[in-house]
Amino acid sequence: MDFWIIREGERVGPYPDYEIRSKIEHGDLQPDSRVWSEGMAGWTKLADMELFREEFGKRDPRSEPLPSFEEKTEPPPIDKVKPKAFIVRRFFARWLDLTAYGSLWWLALYFSGRDIGSALSSVWMLLPMYVPWFVLESWLLHKYATTPGKWLLGLRVCNENGSQLTLSATMKRSLRVLISGIGFGWSYLAAICQLMSWFTTRRIGKPIWDYLGEHKVEAKPLIPLKIVALVAVFVISMFLRLAIQGRHIEKIIVESQPEMKQYYEVWHWIYLPDRSRD
Repeated sequence: MDFWIIREGERVGPYPDYEIRSKIEHGDLQPDSRVWSEGMAGWTKLADMELFREEFGKRDPRSEPLPSFEEKTEPPPIDKVKPKAFIVRRFFARWLDLTAYGSLWWLALYFSGRDIGSALSSVWMLLPMYVPWFVLESWLLHKYATTPGKWLLGLRVCNENGSQLTLSATMKRSLRVLISGIGFGWSYLAAICQLMSWFTTRRIGKPIWDYLGEHKVEAKPLIPLKIVALVAVFVISMFLRLAIQGRHIEKIIVESQPEMKQYYEVWHWIYLPDRSRD
């Protein structure tokens, strides 16, 4: 028998009964997940079906005989439910990836002997900074349906029917994120793009790049050990970036805002006494 299932408010399928059992075994379907197959009166919880009840190791005494109905070749309509957007998880997954990548990018510039101060002041150096990452992200999403940040937060990107994205689809998605999602990583533009994405996701249930590409993000339960790893990677990346850029950013700020010099002098005296006396 083939069954349709409801996932994040959308009907997907059909799947043969053995694949439904496999999804139950791997935790992809819960007792209250609803399914339908030709010959059934309507959408029914898995735990109410004798065919799958034993897969959950329990019986539901509330199950009742299904009423008779006219045969259908398509599943009955379902109430449209806005899919879960996982906005907070996606935000932190995105910026963990970008923060870790950015630290490695600046580290590479440092070891290559480039002038960090000049790079920080050059639009032509900052504009393409995240382009290599999004090329890599396209491949990761195509190959594994996730990235390091998404993996740590239990997120997976796929098509509406649960299938894996093609490389062409992931490249289009990453390009949309680079432009409309983070505004090439420029501070003010990135903040505006993030705010617009938040409003869009709240309104239609997914960001514009997933809406246009007909993609979705699935989420698994959070794992504490992975959360600890995420925080550790983020902190290490921030300290690494600060160590490389710190004094150059200070110089740029003091040159543009001379009144800030006294605050940095106090900072040096308290935290960097040896350097302040040089």
